[in-house]
Amino acid sequence: MTTTLGNALYDQKLASVYDRMYPIGHDTEQAVAFVAALTPPGGSVLELGVGTGRIAVPLAGHGFTVHGIDGSEPMLAELRARDPQGTVTTRLGDFTREGTGRTFDTVTLVLNTFFVAVTKEQQVGCLRLAREQLAPGGRFVLEAFDPAPYHHMEKPDHSMRHLDERSIMLDTLTVDRSQQLMLSTHTIIDGGAPETREHLLRYAFPFEIDLLAELSGLRLVERTEDWAGTPYTSSSLRHVSVYEADPDSPWGGCR
Repeated sequence: MTTTLGNALYDQKLASVYDRMYPIGHDTEQAVAFVAALTPPGGSVLELGVGTGRIAVPLAGHGFTVHGIDGSEPMLAELRARDPQGTVTTRLGDFTREGTGRTFDTVTLVLNTFFVAVTKEQQVGCLRLAREQLAPGGRFVLEAFDPAPYHHMEKPDHSMRHLDERSIMLDTLTVDRSQQLMLSTHTIIDGGAPETREHLLRYAFPFEIDLLAELSGLRLVERTEDWAGTPYTSSSLRHVSVYEADPDSPWGGCR
């Protein structure tokens, strides 16, 4: 299957270290609790860009019916290894262009995954599909970083991540402000030949996401700084935004 998100897909190498790239267990627990509180008991959840199931699998453990869509087969393989009982129903596909054909009480898009859609058209497509897959009274939850600190970068940023006792990842980040694009280069050093992967993101400021959401038939319900409910302020470095379908929107049925 082809996908417009090819630049952002995780291959086998990155999928195998993904959870070590983002060791955020405490944040995961808060995210699961946040989504669970939004969803009716025994309700249904769809995660766009479900990845390795960091959030989806625990949600299924809370008794929700959980579906996930992702464009990377290696990431879905990691999810299946984490979920041998198959409590999460998965689908390989591009969440900016195709839906599941059903509706859910809650739809989620977390950990900056919205930005892997690198054009305005892809981002609008993602939001419109999120709205179409919301059951009446449902909520769409989007988590992303606030790009303000990156938007003013004038030279590449270099950093290192410790993956385990035998491997590290070297990261280089460059920003094209004119197009709001971020290019991340990841080089894994683990004793073998160094392997480098590139990912392109198109960042958007919160008010831009709100406008795209409005054009997609969604309206903002609440925004916090994190999953713990910290108030969102001008100094917040990320946001958790909750949207609902706007029944009065002239754009909701447009494709």
